[in-house]
Amino acid sequence: MTKQLYRDFYYEDIQVGDEASHGDYQTTKEELIAFAKQWDPMIFHTDEDVAKTTPHGGLIAPGTYLLAIRIKLLHQGGVNRKILASAGFENVRFLKPSYVGEKLTLKIKLLEKRVSKSKPDYGLAKYHMELINELGVAVLSMIDTVMIERDPSRRNDG
Repeated sequence: MTKQLYRDFYYEDIQVGDEASHGDYQTTKEELIAFAKQWDPMIFHTDEDVAKTTPHGGLIAPGTYLLAIRIKLLHQGGVNRKILASAGFENVRFLKPSYVGEKLTLKIKLLEKRVSKSKPDYGLAKYHMELINELGVAVLSMIDTVMIERDPSRRNDG
């Protein structure tokens, strides 16, 4: 069993404009097909021969698989135990097909942050996230807003 890594930080530790890169994750045919067979069995995700005859020209990753890779890469360097939850996704876009065998990197940027009105012990942080392939092409783009615990020793509620 692998020991879980943590990289805890509070709401006060992040600033608008902060950027980070997490990665890389190389997709494999076996994993992509197994995921697709269970969760999104479209033919261009599950059958290599048929996928070659589609406009995609080969196996492509299901969008849900890309979302799973995004979260895996986000937590690759450690899970932040100060995050309570995601408050929701916005503008989830699958920009280009992601083909089997691509190496994907997650790029994130903090767009805005504010103290939660309903839960003042937490702040809301809105991140823009993109999964980028090795050619520098974004295959997934989205906004994720998360609730992050505020540091009791640094709170200034005015």
